[in-house]
Amino acid sequence: QKTLFEDNFISEKARVRSRVVGCVFDTYWIVEYEDKMYIIDQHAAHEKVLYEQFMERIKSDQILSQKISPAMVVSLSSLEELALNEYMEYFEKLGFEIEHFGGSEYAISAVPATLYSSINSRELFLEAVDELTKGGNSKAPEVLLDRVATAACKAAVKGGNRLSFREVEELINSLLELENPYNCPHGRPTIISMSKYELEKKFKRIV
Repeated sequence: QKTLFEDNFISEKARVRSRVVGCVFDTYWIVEYEDKMYIIDQHAAHEKVLYEQFMERIKSDQILSQKISPAMVVSLSSLEELALNEYMEYFEKLGFEIEHFGGSEYAISAVPATLYSSINSRELFLEAVDELTKGGNSKAPEVLLDRVATAACKAAVKGGNRLSFREVEELINSLLELENPYNCPHGRPTIISMSKYELEKKFKRIV
């Protein structure tokens, strides 16, 4: 995907000189820069920005937790309890605060603040624990981070949600500031391009 952008569309110079032209299907934003047209998927772009922001906070130990009142109580199987206790430090690093509540129940008093308002925190937690019970989890951090990627997808603005030009310009600027803005966490492209030459060939203005 990166090879499509030899003219360095993500450079600071390009961000200043590019122009947001409009939106189609309330999902795809068209940006003009020099002799090319770039089409940005607002959902994939927002998903990528949320994921990278979360990952950066993890690396810098700046994850914030959102307190829950009352605490969310979940019941776990014996296998799930073993997995949770074994990998508790990873959950805590992601922003969860968890205490044993008695028997097979655990109280979650805080969840990752970045994702709290947009996702089902109970579902995210239980999916992560379930994944860790499947054995061979020497890559526990990667398993949990995969859950974060899924959560970012759910938290991102959806296709069909109308955004203002100002909101889109902020989103595009955030996307293009990333080291690799070209793909969402699941590998889908965030940006595709078409040159003026390709467009004119389709309209048979040139042979």
